[in-house]
Amino acid sequence: MTKEEFLKTLKSELEKQSISNIESMIEYYDEMICDRMEDGMSEEDAVSSMDSIAEIVHEAVLDKSVPALVKERVKKSRERAEQNGHGWLWITIAVLGFPVWFPLLLTAFILALTFFIVFWVLVATLFIVIISLGIAAVACFVATPFVFLGYLSYQSALVSLGSAFLLAGIVVLLWKPCINLFKKTGVLFGRFVMACKRKIFG
Repeated sequence: MTKEEFLKTLKSELEKQSISNIESMIEYYDEMICDRMEDGMSEEDAVSSMDSIAEIVHEAVLDKSVPALVKERVKKSRERAEQNGHGWLWITIAVLGFPVWFPLLLTAFILALTFFIVFWVLVATLFIVIISLGIAAVACFVATPFVFLGYLSYQSALVSLGSAFLLAGIVVLLWKPCINLFKKTGVLFGRFVMACKRKIFG
């Protein structure tokens, strides 16, 4: 398969799934194929080294929001029922089962939202603690000159200055690891969400 054929087929399949960022995806895979061709691979080999079109489309579908995936799943279920001549039965079950499936769906949404909030609150709390230490370090440093105005004893001023350097050192030591932790946590959270989507909608 040539690059043009691959990209044309990929675009067609993505359009069937109503993917929103088709053009950027086509540009991405176009660049990937061109990069591999520049590294010495033939056009056919470069194309064959890509993931299959079905896999790319499947991943693009899973990147959609959960409400969109649920809506599509319901729509496909209804279309299959109508094709089999059971459209009226599908509507009847959906209406009669509303007291059952709606509370379950609402509960799942609330649990997911709660998990999301708690997860990022814990991450934010870590940064709040570090920022608080930084503010405390600045406050201790600013308070030190008050010894010359007679508001602090020399001993208190030394303790304040020492505390400022200690707290500032803690902030400097922890800031970069916390940033790395934040990035890795974001990646892990994204993988977890994607794994849940694959399990439910895959």
